[in-house]
Amino acid sequence: MWKWFLRKVTGKCELLRITLQEPRGAARTKAVERSLRLSNVTYIKQLQEEEDVDAMSVSKEIMLIKGIVPEVHTLFKTDLKLCIRQICGYRRLKGEVEQMRITKYSSEDPEHEFNLMKLWTLLMPNTTLKSRITRQWTEIGFQGDDPKTDFRGMGMLGLNQLLYFSIKYPDVSQSLLHQSHHPKFGFSYAIVGINLTSICYEALTKGILRSHFYNVSDERPLLQDFHEVYCYVFYTFVKFWFSEEPKDIMEFGRLRDKYKRKLFSRLKSEPRVVLVQDFQKKVDV
Repeated sequence: MWKWFLRKVTGKCELLRITLQEPRGAARTKAVERSLRLSNVTYIKQLQEEEDVDAMSVSKEIMLIKGIVPEVHTLFKTDLKLCIRQICGYRRLKGEVEQMRITKYSSEDPEHEFNLMKLWTLLMPNTTLKSRITRQWTEIGFQGDDPKTDFRGMGMLGLNQLLYFSIKYPDVSQSLLHQSHHPKFGFSYAIVGINLTSICYEALTKGILRSHFYNVSDERPLLQDFHEVYCYVFYTFVKFWFSEEPKDIMEFGRLRDKYKRKLFSRLKSEPRVVLVQDFQKKVDV
């Protein structure tokens, strides 16, 4: 009833009002997302469930359905296209990340083994791994002789995010590894990294990362963009860890949950939130 009343008074449909009133970014895209979800038009309602659509064609179709004259509202088509691209892209990203998470690490898969060995080389460039099964893995924060058991919760997503960080930001990742060996506030680098993958995964699947992705770029979010969030989370968690001065590693669970609450609260409450650290701005992403 309220939407009908506003249309009668303003002469504009809800989607048009949103693009005119809300600034580009999360505020606009999330408002469009909500409008699509609550639409009484089946074609429009189904869009928020799609992963891959021609955003421009969809925008034109909506203009026809809503009676929006392109010569009058010249920016609407482009504005709506950007929103739809982000909305569908986020849903597609969730599927890609889930597929990676459910892919179990296999020591029989040459690619899996290659990536694991590459992680060692990047983090420990001056130390040769003596064998595949060795206590040396604990030096980069795995729990035992064989890292594959540590990937059970997050699958290949856990390894791929550790590897992405080391490839993209070798100096930063090696610095965090060095900090993990602190005599008082040390932590298990790889295990912490996998735990942080779980936090990023939860934020993605619950839709909490939408604000960041909708603010950071007009393009649809890609897997690389999700990995960049992980790099941000890893870096800021380590800073948080040291600032809290934990008594020992047994404090990890409590401080992880505290960090997660702060992160999620920020993502939910700050309309213009963007999760980017200075070191990420210095490299093309």
